Amino acid sequence: MRHLGTLAVFSLAALVYALSSGPELAHQSYAPHFVYLANAFAHGKLDLGTFPPPSSEEGDWTLFHGHWTIAFPPLPSLLMVPFVLVYGKAFNDIIFTLLFAAANVALVFNLLPAISHRLIPDFKLEAKACWALTASFAFGTVHWWLASFGMVWFTGQIVGLTFLLLALRETLVKGRPLLVGLWMALAGLSRPTMLLALPVLVWLLYPYVPLRRQLVGLLPLALAGIGMGWYNYARFGDPLELGYRYMLIEKLLAGPLDKYGQFSLAHLGRNLYWSLVALPKLSPKSPFVLINPWGLSIFISTPALLFIFFAPWREKLAQACLLGAVCVAIPSLLYYTTGYMQFGYRFILDYIPFLMVLVALGMRGRLTKPALILILVSIAMGFFQLINFRALL
Repeated sequence: MRHLGTLAVFSLAALVYALSSGPELAHQSYAPHFVYLANAFAHGKLDLGTFPPPSSEEGDWTLFHGHWTIAFPPLPSLLMVPFVLVYGKAFNDIIFTLLFAAANVALVFNLLPAISHRLIPDFKLEAKACWALTASFAFGTVHWWLASFGMVWFTGQIVGLTFLLLALRETLVKGRPLLVGLWMALAGLSRPTMLLALPVLVWLLYPYVPLRRQLVGLLPLALAGIGMGWYNYARFGDPLELGYRYMLIEKLLAGPLDKYGQFSLAHLGRNLYWSLVALPKLSPKSPFVLINPWGLSIFISTPALLFIFFAPWREKLAQACLLGAVCVAIPSLLYYTTGYMQFGYRFILDYIPFLMVLVALGMRGRLTKPALILILVSIAMGFFQLINFRALL
């Protein structure tokens, strides 16, 4: 029965995300960087050559010694190679992204009941609460609009989230270090910030899995690190160079980057404001409610997250999830941009599995009337963000 529920969740999410894409679903996104890199890989190359790609001057492409490439980690491109071999550079990255996104929804549906597996055996998650929380994640967070439009920035986050969810579920259920390490390695090859969750997963595994046994999980991480080092050296002559400093970014974003660098404490206050405090503005004219594309408080865009404050903080799982969210959030909070342009705060996706667990704990596993109201408002906000982002296209 659980498998049928998982399949139903995946299918429904895929259908809604496809409908949300609208006419854009018929072709690839306007930022198909991963498709172009996959095409290069398919032809035995590590870069795109010397011919400029689409929107090369402002689309976050990377130019190094006359050769074009992308600085974003390569796993999404590697996963696209079989499809690019069939469809070429016209491969549809929107469909690719929304299918991974639908898988994320199914993984959340399976992750939430795992809360009670080992760490909190007396915790009971009601079936209707699980369905409601899954809907809240699927349609009440930035995941909805990120899932629906492809584009290099969103695809990397969506794919990375798939493997972080797999790693967290494996940690909570069977706790096999090799699989945890594999899923985390793949998450890092899509979204490096997610690797900062690793110490928290190690803590959750201990003492059920002794540290000596957990060392086997370092093998896939080490192989991934060696592979990335070789990849960077082959492209840039430096195993630690990802290529971000050679990226051609929009002039609007260049000011903070040039002044303080890519990561700096000088960016912290601005990022905290846009992620936690920023409110929408009211207007007497249509559309009456205006959202600044620099960001929006996560508690406004997803009010269900307010249940985080009611989590049982004496429990190890609650402490670990809070620490995991903070660790993964740190690079984004020190980053020179908030993820512009957006409706909401999209970097929350990097650590949202930990937040969803905290919400479930804060709800005590029950779908009370206040919980239902906040989840419905979250879904309404998710739809509002979706239509606002569509207006940008």
